[in-house]
Amino acid sequence: MYKTLRGLVCAAVLCFSYSAQAQNIGNAPYSRYGLGEYNYNTGNIRNAGMANTGVGAANVFQINTANPALLYYNGITAFELGLSSQLKTLKNTNQSQTDGTANLASVSLAIPISSQRWTAALSLRPYSDVSYDVISRNRVSENVTFTQEYKGEGGISELYFGHGFRITKGLTIGASASYLFGNITKESITSVLDGSFSDSTAFTNEQVAYSEKTQYNGLLFKAGANYRGKITDKLYFGAGAVYSLKTDIDADRDAAYERRTTFGSVLQDSLYASSATGIATIPTSFTAGISLDNGSNFTVAADYHAQQWSNFRNFDNKQELVDNYRASLGAEYTPNANSVGNYFERITYRGGLYYGTTPVEVNGEQIKDRGVTFGATLPIGRSTMYDLYLLNTSFGYGIRGTTDNGLVQENYFQFNIGVSINSRWFIKRRIE
Repeated sequence: MYKTLRGLVCAAVLCFSYSAQAQNIGNAPYSRYGLGEYNYNTGNIRNAGMANTGVGAANVFQINTANPALLYYNGITAFELGLSSQLKTLKNTNQSQTDGTANLASVSLAIPISSQRWTAALSLRPYSDVSYDVISRNRVSENVTFTQEYKGEGGISELYFGHGFRITKGLTIGASASYLFGNITKESITSVLDGSFSDSTAFTNEQVAYSEKTQYNGLLFKAGANYRGKITDKLYFGAGAVYSLKTDIDADRDAAYERRTTFGSVLQDSLYASSATGIATIPTSFTAGISLDNGSNFTVAADYHAQQWSNFRNFDNKQELVDNYRASLGAEYTPNANSVGNYFERITYRGGLYYGTTPVEVNGEQIKDRGVTFGATLPIGRSTMYDLYLLNTSFGYGIRGTTDNGLVQENYFQFNIGVSINSRWFIKRRIE
């Protein structure tokens, strides 16, 4: 009964967690392009604390979905739930503003099918996020100002199903299939402010808005491999790689023009309405990583990610992105996992650095992204041979973009928190 209850709880979380992903209240101007801001952390909070490294760094107690080949190392059933938040300051040469976000980071379940050969995992996480509100004002004459507002919200979610297999000692391979789904809504609102008829605050009371809602769904496939071998008696080397195949996802779009008041009330809807179907092409990507660890309490890892976003095509078959890369370096250390008298020695501490480019290029300049991360895993309660409970945290500070060439710079602070539960579900106990 106890095992059945836990299974039902995990299944319920996986089914209903998608509704928690739409809690975005932020402003991310560069998410206007492509399918939105791409989620680089395809692993977990452990990976986030190490600057999202981990393609070549296995872990027994954390579900590492960044490389399906590493799922093999989850020798007992593991469940993870994580939440993510971000505080962001946007600025250009003239002004600044602060916004925030709150999202589900991921929810994952890994189950060993064969304790010696095969582990499968199911995970739900954001693939991309769209959340922007940008206003452009141009003075037509002394009294007339033309205003254009661009708004977007929504994103793509990823339901991940991966498998990791042991081929021989030290060598594992893996594969995953992900179902991508979600809606992205974009609006372009045009209005004219005219102060020539009365006082300087007078304006026309109508706007023309173009709105489009696009629904996406499709499959994304990845393949991975990893090798971990001993260099010395106390040092191991790991190397891993993940390749994501090119895929076309289906897209259904409804679009319409509306007349609105300046307060947002609709005066006349469906001035022109249309529906169409199409596809969006997600290009191939490649990630490679290496690691060194002592098999006990210390790991250092480095990853390099590249994706050919110049091959991306949107719903209108237009190419609007450029190739990008991301390099990251991370490490973790546990002073003494078996310490009895000092709790802080049982905490795992992490840190990392990353630098790279985004797929977005504006005004001839490709947007760069760099930052620093740190984090910790705290044991919860008393561990037994059957159960291990962990509280995971990660923090990060980064800078995306620049204020040069009329662009926007984002200074952001990220915070992730979640739990990991490792449990031997399929062992018959003498005493419950």
